[in-house]
Amino acid sequence: MQSKAPTKGENLQYLLNNFVESQDDVIIAFIYSKDGLLLAKYGKTEGTIAENQEKEDVYGAITGIVENLLDKISLEYKSGRYGSGSFETDDNRIIYLEAGFDATLLLVCDYETNLNKLFPIAYLVVEKIAQLLEDSFDFKYNTLEIPNLDINDSFSLGLDKFSIQESTPIVDGVKTTHQFAKEEQIERLFKLIILGSAAVGKTTMVNRFLKKENIVDYRPTLGICLSTQQYYVQGFKDDTIKFLICDLAGQSFFKRVRREYYKGANCAFIVYDVTRRDTFDEAINFWFEDAKKELGNIPFVLIGNKIDKEDEREVTKEEGLAKAKELKSFFIETSALQNINVQDTFKIIGIGLFFKHFEESEN
Repeated sequence: MQSKAPTKGENLQYLLNNFVESQDDVIIAFIYSKDGLLLAKYGKTEGTIAENQEKEDVYGAITGIVENLLDKISLEYKSGRYGSGSFETDDNRIIYLEAGFDATLLLVCDYETNLNKLFPIAYLVVEKIAQLLEDSFDFKYNTLEIPNLDINDSFSLGLDKFSIQESTPIVDGVKTTHQFAKEEQIERLFKLIILGSAAVGKTTMVNRFLKKENIVDYRPTLGICLSTQQYYVQGFKDDTIKFLICDLAGQSFFKRVRREYYKGANCAFIVYDVTRRDTFDEAINFWFEDAKKELGNIPFVLIGNKIDKEDEREVTKEEGLAKAKELKSFFIETSALQNINVQDTFKIIGIGLFFKHFEESEN
């Protein structure tokens, strides 16, 4: 007998569970409909029975604060679109994000949570929530898993631009700290360059993001392949993000055109094959070093591809992560062939670049 497909509610709950468990700083998360109906809720419950009972008591108090907060947000943003932002209490940070026109995600986090790391992942999650509610979630190219993208500590979203310096408590003991809103409509083009040795899967990765059929014979890219893709961040639907994605051929061709290729790049993906150590060494010693020399302080993402070939692995995840921390780059492992983490990696980087644009535009 064919198993029954999960319901929309079950998918929302599964996504929320995955998100909370993947984020050390998130204590409890809620998804509410625009009418204030609780659609899903999940909090960390590891520990003894006594500890869990204590947590349930705390969660009950938190739920009361969150519901009062949601009522106040609904009144303040009468259009029904809340945007996003953060609040603080004596013990916690509370983050809220619009999830399309139909829902809001509220997160209760540790007070010391790093918002520069959490917001890009949270915006990715609310996009998934919105698509599930709108019945537009494409399981062929998307997943309810949460990508383990390690964001370097030095990365900043320019949160100061969105901070509220003085605010009266919106409810007892809860003060607004950030409000993500702007008046002007923007269209922003970001250039992403894809670097790496031959046959590491760069072209397949780009095709997966563009939702093209996968190339399985790994024919080498001849010259430069340029692609564009349009995207927007939840809560900023009037603003268009366009990716210009540049995929380059092998090293000898690259050396002849490298300066033109680098020009104007906002982010660089450095891709290696986890089953070929030589491509990892080349990724660090040639591709990263050369690009860093030309591009300076832009975000770099070190990507270990082909994790679907686990039995053939030569480079461990720990090695890749350690090297990324040394280089102060982002890090993630993917399978372009099986579409693991590909869409989400591009999108998280796009979210980060989108907010960084506001910081740069002020300088």
